[in-house]
Amino acid sequence: MEETTEEAMLLPDDVVRKILLRVATVDVVSLFRCALSCKQWRALVADVSFLQNHWPENRCHPSSLLGFFDKRYDDGESPIFSPVSPGSELGPRRRYLTSFVPDAPDGILDDAVPLAARGGLLLVLLITGRLGSDSFHLAVCDILAGTCDVLPPLGCAISQFGCAVVAREDCFSLDVQQGQTPLPCYSAFFKVLAMVIERNDKGCNLYTFSSSEPNWSEPRKCLDEVWQRDDISCLQIRTGTTRVILCRGVAYWLGSYSTDPGNLPLYFTIGVNVKTGQTSSTELSIPANQTALSSFGLMLSVAVDGNLSLLHLEKEGFRLNTWTRGDNGTWIRTRVIELKPPKKVWDPVYVSILSGGKSGALFMSDMYGHVYKADPETGVMEDVTAEMFQGSLGIMAVPIEIDWPALFMSRLSV
Repeated sequence: MEETTEEAMLLPDDVVRKILLRVATVDVVSLFRCALSCKQWRALVADVSFLQNHWPENRCHPSSLLGFFDKRYDDGESPIFSPVSPGSELGPRRRYLTSFVPDAPDGILDDAVPLAARGGLLLVLLITGRLGSDSFHLAVCDILAGTCDVLPPLGCAISQFGCAVVAREDCFSLDVQQGQTPLPCYSAFFKVLAMVIERNDKGCNLYTFSSSEPNWSEPRKCLDEVWQRDDISCLQIRTGTTRVILCRGVAYWLGSYSTDPGNLPLYFTIGVNVKTGQTSSTELSIPANQTALSSFGLMLSVAVDGNLSLLHLEKEGFRLNTWTRGDNGTWIRTRVIELKPPKKVWDPVYVSILSGGKSGALFMSDMYGHVYKADPETGVMEDVTAEMFQGSLGIMAVPIEIDWPALFMSRLSV
């Protein structure tokens, strides 16, 4: 190998570059090994023009590693990452979270539950603090840096919760440096927002944590004016994993209420500005009878154009409706997809949209753990359980997009 490397070093850089690009199109793992073999090759691979040539921003196959982190059983293992594309740069094999964050304290991620993701950050619930206890233990895993930051426990008796993790670029522009410095005990700047419904408490509280601060914030009451209304019944905040959406600097939770037990539910959003922590609530201007026929309820998402959207799967006809909020706050039904499920009987439980900044993908999971990929134009559904997920996907799986070139270069320590 040493003789081969020495001979290759005699070749002009442009020739070596073409060879490395050919390697990259066949096997990225081999490209990584080539980059580690000598400084010259590492420099060529690390060059911005090389990365843009192999992973251009506008090509159909995005330069992001799209998949789910999932935890379905108390098997003593960490969550598992499943890439959704057979052509994933990491290959089709599923990988444990600990393979991405080797510096995590030993055993800390055993039986951890993924809660939320943003960019290369994954928020997990640690086994030391589960529902029913009087403290809440979280950790933020930085997939790009390979680190795991354990947060101080949140001391409250939790009945329901929904969390969001926020990256530095969500809080600050690139030319603003103030407030971006994390404490020495944390590897990067991030924020965590926790909307909590506490036991024996009729209201809901917002807790925030920043890696630039040593402790969680004091609780901030949310929706007090709604909770105290006498004419409202069946008030709910949709909490849990995949229930919080970050859109244009605001984290959104979905809620519903009725003015009479027999009436159709009305829906509203709770928004939290990730920079200031200010909260607001807004009723959805969608007629109640338009969202009544739902097999799984409604779910917030982010449209490809970056606008806040709402998904609604009808029981009759398997029609998936997409409502999009306009600039004036009005909600408009922008798409209806006539889904064509496989011939065998299936029972949809939830819909998860994976859009990111560059591409979109629609996946659906039924109550049996089967996963289907739906064509957004034709509505044809394909069972990809075995091909992409090697068995099943849990209903609490968290979608994540990771910038593949950044992950590649971080592993090269460039």
